[in-house]
Amino acid sequence: MLRIRLADISDREVIETLCENNLLGTKILCQINGYGFERDFLFLWLCFDSNENPLGIISKFEDSVTLIYPYDNGAEDIKAFLDMVGFVSLCCNAETALNLGYDRVLTKKAYVYVGEYGGEAASDLAEDYYREAYNLISENIPDSFSESEEAYFSFLSDFMFRRRRGLARIKGIICEKRVMSCALTSAETDKAAVISGVACEASGRKTGLGKKTVLSLAEELKSENKTAYVIALNEKAEGFYEHIGFELRERISFIEGK
Repeated sequence: MLRIRLADISDREVIETLCENNLLGTKILCQINGYGFERDFLFLWLCFDSNENPLGIISKFEDSVTLIYPYDNGAEDIKAFLDMVGFVSLCCNAETALNLGYDRVLTKKAYVYVGEYGGEAASDLAEDYYREAYNLISENIPDSFSESEEAYFSFLSDFMFRRRRGLARIKGIICEKRVMSCALTSAETDKAAVISGVACEASGRKTGLGKKTVLSLAEELKSENKTAYVIALNEKAEGFYEHIGFELRERISFIEGK
């Protein structure tokens, strides 16, 4: 039988151990570093076995849940708890998702950067270009970045909050005052970062702009001794990342809630 309880600041060391060397853990630690333990939109629970050994962690940021948990132990208890707290979306390791037994599961490949890049660097985008960069991202990834005004301002508020705290950044290539490609980090800690929002203008594809932007960001993170993770959203993206120096690390499942 599992025991699940709310986490607080005294659990910081346990949480860091559970989250280290983990893409989803990077996301959870970024939430904690940015917002702390006393927000009404962020809840964290720790899971313990009968001997009080910490097994996993559950983060609920607004209606999105992130789960780090060993997939071979206590799935029924975890699922019952998740159903109780409710969620719109849940992400976890693919094998954990399989054991939870939810319907409406979408699985993606997650990669880690292991290559080297010695080419020209992309630029840090100034705030004047954020809206244009977001429009470019939403055109390329509409399922993850909605084109609505509400979605943009929600993104901007959260991104600016994280950027001011060193928890996010955005790079891009500008030609004739237009954002031709961009990539950002949606979560950062002092040890790792998650790259997302990778997009390239249609006229700039097959010219190396996207590759240069992503590798410039990945190399910058590497120079800071941070592990760079990325989730490929489709088979084309898988081939792109594998070709430019990323290595498959794990499979992440996204589960649609009620």
